Amino acid sequence: MQPRCEKVLCEAEGATYVQEEFMSFYQLLASFSEAFMRLAQTRERGCLLVFNAQEAIHLFVQDGVVVHAAAGTIEGKDALDRAFALKGSSYGWIQGAEPPKRDVEIDMQEYLHANSIGLDLRMGKTIRMSLPTEPRVKKLEAHYYFIPEESPTFKLKVKKVTNVVGREGTCDLYIESKQVSRRHCLLQVTERGLLVKDLESTNGTFVNGIPMTDGYINEGDRLGLGTYVMTLYLDKT
Repeated sequence: MQPRCEKVLCEAEGATYVQEEFMSFYQLLASFSEAFMRLAQTRERGCLLVFNAQEAIHLFVQDGVVVHAAAGTIEGKDALDRAFALKGSSYGWIQGAEPPKRDVEIDMQEYLHANSIGLDLRMGKTIRMSLPTEPRVKKLEAHYYFIPEESPTFKLKVKKVTNVVGREGTCDLYIESKQVSRRHCLLQVTERGLLVKDLESTNGTFVNGIPMTDGYINEGDRLGLGTYVMTLYLDKT
């Protein structure tokens, strides 16, 4: 899936954000705090998304500073605090996304120190994050399945470590829908959880309504293949 270079409107939690060059998620780390620490060091510019099935929090970062934070009607430092407290979250990064306004100036390194986030108690300093590596694939210990919204009595089971999802008969998860590409996306069980990768599908891949090309999904998240939507569950038996 290629980046789009025109202006794109991104709507979430009642706000509309304008992004000059919309880049889908290019990187997800093991936790939001790790992503935040890495961005504080690399001085990149864009939007860090923190989201679960109920809400999405947008943190716009420029040169190691949070310049706008929004969690619905909550903005500023309170929204940033909420991002660190959000449970059952997924995380994503949109490179180059521009904020709708610049109303705060929160130094990310200072925030980490002030809140003792990522603090090495033995050395008394913030741990430096290494560059992200490819997720390690593990044996299929977690048993995931999806329930489509249009067929609530039907289960689509993730039976392998690596699974191709699409409407081609040879796919591991076969979905008969015109919204779904022949080979739409890849699902991979990793140590972090279930990783989804878009395979340059025609109608796109979404998590809780947010476009995604590469990222993790959690139990209760809604995976959209175009407008075909299904919810992820974890079999705990």
